[in-house]
Formats: sequence, structure tokens, C-alpha cells
Amino acid sequence: MAKFKLKTRLIVGGSLLYSAVFALVACNGGSTSSSGDVNQAKGGTAIMVQGSDTMENLTEKWARDYMASNNRIQISVQPGDTGSGVSDLLSGKIDLATASRELTDVEQKVAHDTKVHLKRLMVARDAVAVVVNPQNKLKTIDLVDLEKVYSGEIASWNQLDSSLSKEPIRVFGREASSGTSDYFQAHVLKGKPFGAVVKLMPSSESLIGAIMGNRLAIGFVGMSQAHKATDKIRVLQLKLTAASPNSSQGGDLSGSDYPLSRPLYLYYNTANEARVKKFVDYCLGKDGQKTVGSMGFMPAH
Repeated sequence: MAKFKLKTRLIVGGSLLYSAVFALVACNGGSTSSSGDVNQAKGGTAIMVQGSDTMENLTEKWARDYMASNNRIQISVQPGDTGSGVSDLLSGKIDLATASRELTDVEQKVAHDTKVHLKRLMVARDAVAVVVNPQNKLKTIDLVDLEKVYSGEIASWNQLDSSLSKEPIRVFGREASSGTSDYFQAHVLKGKPFGAVVKLMPSSESLIGAIMGNRLAIGFVGMSQAHKATDKIRVLQLKLTAASPNSSQGGDLSGSDYPLSRPLYLYYNTANEARVKKFVDYCLGKDGQKTVGSMGFMPAH
């Protein structure tokens, strides 16, 4: 999980800056913690956010727009995944964690043992898209066959469609700390682990790159990310079973009959509520939810 921490995105006054190492220096020389002490940045409040890479671009847009009219607020958005975000939130390293799943039993135990009280708010909805290389002729897959692909039971493309070649399916997934991976395993594999055939990628960006570079590949990413990469990958239509009717939306996130849709969350330590609440309220408000829709997600309400 440490690989992605080599780069931090620091958003200041609406600009996106990149640095190899992140250091947030408050007026009093302090650092963010779970104590509830508000750090100061240029006389204002500093908020650090990390978590789901599905939500990264959305969170950056929220931060830029919010800071445009709140110049005493400095919000930094760090790349990562749901697991790392929740972990750093529990250890007091960040103020807000973005997440594409609920807390695991282990995370809940850590919160209980360390007496950290987390609040969870659903801020958007997303879907998990199953994607292939644009050269692939497959149009539709059902969840039964998808489970067999990711368990290794189905190994060649002609087993999915007799008109396709007998060439092997190159299967890609996400590492265990990914909320998208957690959701996929729970809803497609019914909680079972990936088969040995699955190559795990550290980020959605790297998975999209792998699918783009291999005409025999299949993988999954957040639907909003898939929509932004239509020049690199193609989204398959999903059905519950082979006998089910095709989704009338053809894999469109806006469709209520899309088989793999999920909530997206913001978590924070209630001890830090004074620091983050106005920004969280913005994300859930009219302007924040308008941004949700414009970036390919479904609003929370």
C-alpha cells in the first residue's frame, strides 16, 4: 500500500501542484492529528484528504471549487485507495477518508480499540464497470460467467462466446486494499478470493493501461473512470444471468437496473468535526452534488 504515497497532490487556492514529499506546515508548526486541534494554513484551516482512487478526481474538484470561495481553507488531496485512507484516518494522519465501501471488521475493531469515533456519510453513487480492450468483439457478459472468469474456471474467450477465438483470457483486478476490489469480490465472487489467473494492479489507472495494452484482457474499474477512458477501453453490458434481459441502459451508470452499483462515502473522526464539517456540507450540498453528476457519478440524493 505504500507505493502510491510517493506523490501527493496539494491543492492551494484552486491550483493543483505536485510534490515528491508532502509537508503541511501550520502556523504553530504542528501537523494534522485526531486530537481535534485545528491546524492553521495562512491563518485558516488545513484539511487533508486521502482514500479511494475512484473518488480522487471528484474530491480534487470539490476541493478546488470550495477553496475558490473560501480562501482561508487549504485542502490537500493525496492519492491512494480506500484501505490506506481509512488506515490513515484511524491513525490521525488525515482529516477525511474517501471510501468506496463500508468499514471492514478489522477497521471497526481498530476504531473501537483506539476509541476513534468515525462518522460516515454517503456523498455519491458509482458503478463498477467490466471492461475489455476495444479490439475485443465480446459485447455482453453475465455475472455467472464473470465469476467463473475471475475464479479461473473459464479460461478462454470462446467459452464466453463460441464466435470468439480460443485464445486465453488475461484477467486483471485490483489489490485487496482497493474498495472497488472489495466490492467486486463480495458481489461477483460472493466473498471468495480471486483465482490464481488474476493479475492484481495497484491502481485503476494502471489497470486501464493494462487493458489498453492487451487485446485479450478483461478487468474492472469505477464506471466514472471507465467513461473518461473510452479511447482506451470498452465497457461490457452486464446481465445478472444468461437468461436475464439486457440492461436497457447498456451499462450506463444512470440506469437503475445496472447490476453493480455502490455508494461512495466520506469518513471523518467526530473529534475533528469542527475542522471538516463545512467542507463536507459543501460536498453534500447543491453545488457539490452538481459536480457529482457532471463527473459521471450519481448524486447521493
